[in-house]
Amino acid sequence: MDCDKCSQEAVIHQKYSGLHLCQTHLMESVESKVKQTLRKNCDIQHGQRIGIALSGGKDSSVLLHIMHQVFGEWPDLDLICISVDEGITGYRDPSIELATKKTNELDIEHHVYSFKKEVGYTLDEISNTVGDEKTCRYCGILRRWILNKKSKTLNLDKIAIGHNLDDESQSALMNFLDGDVDRLARQGPEINNKKGFIPRIKPLREVPEKEIGLYALINNKVDAHFDECPYSDWALRQEARKILNKYETNHPGTKYSILRSVDQIAPNIPKKNIDLNNCQKCSEPTTNKNCRACQIIKKLQKTH
Repeated sequence: MDCDKCSQEAVIHQKYSGLHLCQTHLMESVESKVKQTLRKNCDIQHGQRIGIALSGGKDSSVLLHIMHQVFGEWPDLDLICISVDEGITGYRDPSIELATKKTNELDIEHHVYSFKKEVGYTLDEISNTVGDEKTCRYCGILRRWILNKKSKTLNLDKIAIGHNLDDESQSALMNFLDGDVDRLARQGPEINNKKGFIPRIKPLREVPEKEIGLYALINNKVDAHFDECPYSDWALRQEARKILNKYETNHPGTKYSILRSVDQIAPNIPKKNIDLNNCQKCSEPTTNKNCRACQIIKKLQKTH
């Protein structure tokens, strides 16, 4: 099948758009969506320090490539990459190596922080204590905690994370099913400016996961680790993934429809006025005396 925009062989059929695209036009499509999101929703200004959460996986590697493509020539803007080494045997080391190699090539400042040093335990050690079903949830809380703490230490203005269209639509479905209106309200494209939190931006939120994977495979300037986290099968998110993928197959464009709904609904949901305290242990923002990360660390210390 030929590309609908030229005579080259198509590598993908975008069912939601009806287009068959070759390698060149697929890359143009992905880059166009990311650049549009950066313009519309990310509010990046000259003179800022912008972090990139870089795991070395396909999403964050593509994010780094396009962010560098867009902002690499801005002399007064700094891109700083942050990698979190959770300590997953046979999985994280190769991706951190790729991340380090690429940031060296691009001459981008790169910082690696480990669970072992920041939390006291690797994720493998945590999993052996709490069981597989809790591992993914604990990992998410601890990883976000490290990213926010270190982003403040590095004086970042914003941090870009590699959430794609599939991630966003899955989160929306989970929030709907849980009746979690507060989380739904925070899922819109606008930046979270709550005191104590470094604002997060999601430049990939309009790009399907499949297209990001293909982009990483066909673009020889992107080096990415494609293995899947061994703990991801235990995450509740996998159920939402299966439901949405099946629905997307039968009704192309479903994931975009969910994203559009969130973007329209979220700004109209009344935001709760929550008084945030500083955690007595780590000084990170929390509604309690101690933040969730410090509560988890305390539990882990009791069981080891």
